Amino acid sequence: MKKILIFTNGEPIGEGILKLPLVSQLKERFPNYEIHWMTDRIECVYNTRLKKYTDNFIDAIWERSQLNPWFWKKISKVYDLDNEFFDIIIDTQKAVPRTIALKRIKSKIFISSAANWFFSDYKPKKIDKTRKFYVRNILEMLDLVSEYKGPLTYKIQIPKEIDDQLDHLFETEKKYLGIAPGSNTPKRIWDIKKYIEVAQYFEDKEVHPVFFLGPTEKDLRSIIVDNLKNPIFPEERVQNFSSLEIVLASTKFLSCAIANDSGISQILSTNLCPLIKICGPTIGKKFINDSYLNIHYVSSKQFGGDHINLIPTAAVIQKIEEILTKN
Repeated sequence: MKKILIFTNGEPIGEGILKLPLVSQLKERFPNYEIHWMTDRIECVYNTRLKKYTDNFIDAIWERSQLNPWFWKKISKVYDLDNEFFDIIIDTQKAVPRTIALKRIKSKIFISSAANWFFSDYKPKKIDKTRKFYVRNILEMLDLVSEYKGPLTYKIQIPKEIDDQLDHLFETEKKYLGIAPGSNTPKRIWDIKKYIEVAQYFEDKEVHPVFFLGPTEKDLRSIIVDNLKNPIFPEERVQNFSSLEIVLASTKFLSCAIANDSGISQILSTNLCPLIKICGPTIGKKFINDSYLNIHYVSSKQFGGDHINLIPTAAVIQKIEEILTKN
């Protein structure tokens, strides 16, 4: 059977979620190929937390392959790639040393946009240098050797068992506001007091706050409980499922959600829940899926600077009210 290799920088949870529409297309684009996925130095979440969602689309994962560009050394410190052959290699990153190392693997067709497509066997007729959603850039590379006419969206299927548990937590006639106040990057974190102000405002209007806290954010629970009447923490109420699955499953009950620019915000956006991302120094255009019309932004740049706490609670409240009115 023919083989295609997709090479990436790696997939932490946020990027892994963003790339699901791409992954879900691979078997349709290449029905007669084995699909191989390779990362260089970083882990691949398709081998761990998202494995159950990608097993049907990816045949083999070469994780943390540690490629070497020097021709007198083995191609990989981890795998025997010197004797491997791929019919197609798609290089989705742009660091030239990694591209040179990857090109050492034998292939019939090599596609890469690194160094302005210098190493690539095929290139677009017209090279578009406009900054856009980076998954779309990858799909345009795939378009050089395959066809796909479906949407750039992907809805993760939720197990019925978790839905049943959440049905007892959420009431269909009520409105709920999802709130994810954390991030691994401190400069991307909007002050928890501001999140609580927003939650208090909507709690008084019978829109019930639902909080999603990561492992490093559990200390926020006490300040949330002390300042709100009845905050909901789904991850404390649902058993036998991962936090990822609980967040995903909860989105169908949310009228709207707000979050910092983080991995959990990507999870909240995936099943098309209306989401407001609160952004500081950058919005990160390459991470904006322009096919997902459910994602909205409030940026500190609208208020004269890069610091995320320049964003007033009133601006976020107004954006939420606009969404709730439409829905």
